Amino acid sequence: MDPIATLLHLMAIHILMAMLPGPNTVVVSYCSASVSRRAGLVAAFGVTCASLVWLSLSLAGISMLLMQAGELYRIVRLAGAAYLIYVGVKMLRSRGGGLENTGRPVYRSPFLAGAVTTLSNPKSAVFWTSVFSVVLPAGAPGWFYGTVLGVIGLQAFLWYSFVALAFSTPFSRRQYARVTTVLNRISGAFMIFFGIRIADEVRREFVARI
Repeated sequence: MDPIATLLHLMAIHILMAMLPGPNTVVVSYCSASVSRRAGLVAAFGVTCASLVWLSLSLAGISMLLMQAGELYRIVRLAGAAYLIYVGVKMLRSRGGGLENTGRPVYRSPFLAGAVTTLSNPKSAVFWTSVFSVVLPAGAPGWFYGTVLGVIGLQAFLWYSFVALAFSTPFSRRQYARVTTVLNRISGAFMIFFGIRIADEVRREFVARI
């Protein structure tokens, strides 16, 4: 086993997966463009903390147990789907640079928005479980696990911070303000799409059991 090579492999897989557009990117970019740079960075921190939770569960083997729990895991996935759809609907109804008619942001807490979005996405559990079941070598030393947590956590925060900074520049915010309603609807549609897709996967599993 070469710990350094394994770590680099994990880092490459993680950053490629993080760069794929998904709910996490939508949350961070939305908070940055519609609220403020600070809100985007806080959302990025929320995503990072939640990612470390999933990673810790995966290292401990708990996420695999959750996946094997059957009905419990399906309930968790349905709850995550419901949250994504709820947020998507709020985005579709939002006006005025991401603010609702009441003048409040769609996300009242950027940190919770980032964290809950990541925790409610069962794809995170599937990703980390599949990665570590294939890549992580058996009998790795204790320091290796701590290094993985630190490096992956830093990498996640740096990437989503980059997203936050990119969408919070004056140019990006001006462009966002000009087409805010359209972008809110696009973002909301994506969130609803992610939620419906997760719910449909659970539905098909139920049908297959009948």
